Amino acid sequence: MFLQFCGSGLLYPLSCGSGLLPAIKKIMKPEKGSKELRKGRFSMSGCFYFITTSTFGKRDIFKDKQCFSIILNSLKWLEENKRIELYFLIMMPSHLHIIIKLKESYILASIMRSFKGYTGREIKKHLGLSTAIYQNQYYDHLIRKNESLLEIIKYCWYNPVRRELVESPYDYQYYWSRYEL
Repeated sequence: MFLQFCGSGLLYPLSCGSGLLPAIKKIMKPEKGSKELRKGRFSMSGCFYFITTSTFGKRDIFKDKQCFSIILNSLKWLEENKRIELYFLIMMPSHLHIIIKLKESYILASIMRSFKGYTGREIKKHLGLSTAIYQNQYYDHLIRKNESLLEIIKYCWYNPVRRELVESPYDYQYYWSRYEL
């Protein structure tokens, strides 16, 4: 049995069948982007998630204020309708980093499906594109007790500096944070 930390400060038991890990005869690494990566994905209300989602073909299409506005307004709508609490968003040219807290009785997969569906349609209209905006999959990481929420936010915030888009994260305009950075 494993213990999982959630934002409420509680530890939740995670069981693997009988509570013991089965013997693994052969370890196979799943192909990148395969449905194998989604097996066993679960959502826990009250927990913080670090999410990364990329554009289809990793194209640099998130480049203007209107795209950022569509994405941020959609996340704010989800927050106003008590599905998530938004803590951080940064829009890079080919991907998004989002940090949220999942609200009671909502499933991360359906939140992401709704978010990507709506923002994808709106961005397509705005840019006059007919192809998909997002890759089907996304990466999610449940933030655990021993990880610092602010450290993960700072890591994301410095992404434009590491990509040499700006010299200082303060110069990058496509981010939103609940905290003053």
